[in-house]
Amino acid sequence: MSDYWSGSITFTGLNTGTDWDEIIEAQMAVEEYRYNSMTEKETAYEEQLAAVEDLETQMTTLYQTLQDYDSASDFLTKSGSSSDETSLTVSVDNEAEAGTHNVVINQLAQNDIWSSDDGYASTDTSITDTDQTFSLTYGDETYTIDVPAGTTLEEFVDLINNADGNSDDVRASVINEGDSYYLQIRGMDLGADNTVTINDTGFDAMGPDAFTNTQKAQNAQIKVDGFPAADDEWIERDTNSIDDVIDGVTLQLKTTTDDEGTTVTVELDTDAMVEAIETVVESINTILQLLMDLQDQGTVSDSVSTATASDSEDDDEDDEDDDSEASVLASNYGIDLVQSSLKNILSTKGLGFSYYDADADTGDLFTSLSTIGISTDADEDSETFGLLVIDSDELEEAIAEDPEAVAALLSSDSTGSTDSSDFSFDSSISGTTVAGEYEVSYTIENGEITSAYINGNAASVSGWTITGASGEDEAGLALTVDNTADGAYTGTAYLKQGKIGQLIDTLEDMTSTEGTLQIMEDSYQEILDQLAESISNEEERLDLVESRLRTRYSNLETLLTSYDNLSTTIESLLASLED
Repeated sequence: MSDYWSGSITFTGLNTGTDWDEIIEAQMAVEEYRYNSMTEKETAYEEQLAAVEDLETQMTTLYQTLQDYDSASDFLTKSGSSSDETSLTVSVDNEAEAGTHNVVINQLAQNDIWSSDDGYASTDTSITDTDQTFSLTYGDETYTIDVPAGTTLEEFVDLINNADGNSDDVRASVINEGDSYYLQIRGMDLGADNTVTINDTGFDAMGPDAFTNTQKAQNAQIKVDGFPAADDEWIERDTNSIDDVIDGVTLQLKTTTDDEGTTVTVELDTDAMVEAIETVVESINTILQLLMDLQDQGTVSDSVSTATASDSEDDDEDDEDDDSEASVLASNYGIDLVQSSLKNILSTKGLGFSYYDADADTGDLFTSLSTIGISTDADEDSETFGLLVIDSDELEEAIAEDPEAVAALLSSDSTGSTDSSDFSFDSSISGTTVAGEYEVSYTIENGEITSAYINGNAASVSGWTITGASGEDEAGLALTVDNTADGAYTGTAYLKQGKIGQLIDTLEDMTSTEGTLQIMEDSYQEILDQLAESISNEEERLDLVESRLRTRYSNLETLLTSYDNLSTTIESLLASLED
């Protein structure tokens, strides 16, 4: 008898000796070709989707990194020093201008301190035998404290420090002279206005006559570069950390100086600028390398090299014998678009920048990354082929020649200019006015502007201001007419955007919910959803085919077994007849 188990769908031909499983497996292998083709495509598309998602993640990381360098000041790192750090230390930010300053310190800012004239044998000594009231005023706030009879010196300190409304404005403490303990009351804020006044409440042991003003509240007094000029006039602040006298510079006063003062030096930190540029280049190279890697990893069928929703499960017989190698995302239009967009930004002139004219001394000294020593390695045998490389000597020369121009090329943001003395840049609208070059023409008749055009589009006129029309790239671009004489005028207006700003905008567009990468991901996901449904249907069909085959061969086994039994019976009968 043959055995058959429904569910495991396994049986053997015990009577006939036929391996029906082998026969069924061979037939199913033919039937499963369509299924295998679809699962192979599913794997390929899953790899491509994962690659695009990883690319989007890396591009988002680059976007976040570049935002730390989206201002020219982010590259113009300054360092500050003092010729006498015992009197004055200096810290600077990137807004500080390079140069030197002389600082004379006449006095430091101090807080107000009062000390008791009489000492006590210990902190546990009682300061009063009767109930008393103690009162002090700090600034505009008066604190009144009830002092019970028998209060010790230590308890009195706690009463002051914990007085209602006293949030560490005034602090009391005990000073041990060695033989006696003295009370000290301090105002916690520096400055001449933050004085402590001990009021007369009849508590003689702790009244105004019982204390000496051992340190008087006062402002810091300095002169910077000889200002104020009068001998008895000073710049005053209620702090020893002064950050609002020299732009971008914080002066930390330590001690007074003589009349010669100390010299503060602010200079560009070229090493930090080079390091910042290297960081940006390395971050960009991460994406450039990833894009090249995506075109080299794995082998997939040409039929899945580009994701389109029109691909379907019915093309499983296409390219049946095609075993050519193709990269995971090779020839993918979306990846080509990403690459070409980035390469275009990295290799072309900056938006709104104009070539330098040495004779006229006009234009921008640096207009593209290559002009400051940053270029794409075109040597196919190089390890850095296709990546940005820095010519250190050329970069350092550019920084030495004009660091501000280098920073502007990298991170200029809505900086405007014109090539004409007849009109000047006034303003633009961030996020609305597109960076670039704009041809300007206008006519003045009878002392007023009668017509104005920007890039051939009619501009609005208000007095002597020309503004780009809404809905156009120049929308929000405002220009001021300086030459008001009658006549026809033409010229070019420039609105600059640095390379980093261009990259940020491009990365933001590509990684947005409607960007290139999201469109690719949606397309791949749509195909995978279609394949998943088709694979599920195919699995059901294969289950049905196998079930039918097993039923068919099970019946055949039964039939052959019955024939075999019949043959045996006939042979037995014939044998009996012969006997």
